Amino acid sequence: MKRSSYGERDYAFGQAMLSLRTAIGLTQTGLAEYLGISRRAVGEWEAGSSYPKAEHLKEFIALAVQHQAFPAGREAEEIRAFWKAARQKVLLDEPWLAALLSQQPPHLTLVAPLPVEQTRGIDHVLAPAAGGPRVDWGNALAVPTFYGRARELALLAQWVVEEHCRVVSVLGMGGIGKSALVVSAMHQLAAHFQVVLFRSLRDAPSCEALLDDCLQVLAQQPLDLSPASLESRISRLLEHLRSSRVLLVLDNLESLLEEGEVRGHLRPGYEGYARLLRRVAETGHSSCLLLTSREKPAELRALEGSRSPVRALRLAGLEAAACEPLLAEHELVGSPEERARLVEGYAGNPLALQIVAETRTRRSLATLLTCSTSKLPASRPWSRRCSLGWRLCASR
Repeated sequence: MKRSSYGERDYAFGQAMLSLRTAIGLTQTGLAEYLGISRRAVGEWEAGSSYPKAEHLKEFIALAVQHQAFPAGREAEEIRAFWKAARQKVLLDEPWLAALLSQQPPHLTLVAPLPVEQTRGIDHVLAPAAGGPRVDWGNALAVPTFYGRARELALLAQWVVEEHCRVVSVLGMGGIGKSALVVSAMHQLAAHFQVVLFRSLRDAPSCEALLDDCLQVLAQQPLDLSPASLESRISRLLEHLRSSRVLLVLDNLESLLEEGEVRGHLRPGYEGYARLLRRVAETGHSSCLLLTSREKPAELRALEGSRSPVRALRLAGLEAAACEPLLAEHELVGSPEERARLVEGYAGNPLALQIVAETRTRRSLATLLTCSTSKLPASRPWSRRCSLGWRLCASR
């Protein structure tokens, strides 16, 4: 097992490992048994403190491909990036990768409330099934387990379906569960729309590129948009939003926002998104743009209101009761009071709790609580979060 060559933990790689394992549907123990290694080794990979050996990494990638854990159509690109993130001393075996991807099974349609036809690019766009929407899940996060958030799901359903809001923002710090919530809501609400389209903004595509991608799916036929201006692209999108009931989900909008004290402003080069958000919010249509972000986009602040078609939901941490299944899954030993203290110490942040639980499976909660908080001043409640979970979530 290779140790990280950096003083800081490699949280980006650890989160990638965790996300893939969760998408596969294995516990740390299950993955360890499959690879013939210790559960502790898997925990260290996901904590960002070490990297797999090349042979274990190849076995893990092959398993992820078998379970379709990588975004459809981008498997090779994602695997190369994952291999690079794992700091391997040897280059990725490209012939092995080509052979692996040539053997993968056809992608399966995800389950929605009513029969759904899934689209994966313009060559595979299908007409709506009887009584159900046409959907393109894109690279939506797999959510095999979902804790709590019943009130938030009900509120999103009310805003999106009953009140026909045009733009709904789900806001909150990294790791709080924004993506998991909107993906769960997307599955529950899909039956109320004719088209459902999910796109991640994590890689910061230009506004023109995003619009071209969405328009190709919505039009169901090849389009030549190269000479079109940004305004004409937005106008075409709005035509589709008016003529059909579309649920468009844009995840990780914070990737486009500037860092610093002034929050919510778009980075240079991404000003087109400001125009897109304003026009979707201000123009009458029967569709909904559902987005996630750590910060509220400045362009939407003046348009929001309790009776406006533009709303925002800021997520707080989970209640202790909602975290019980998560902690029980990892066999943390402790009293109900100790579990409640752990949840409070991490502000109910599900990602932080999952990371710390998986790196300390079968350990006493009393010991964990002592290690997490004993050296931090009680007068600074935010500093009482264990640095592992807190720094990981802040970096997402």
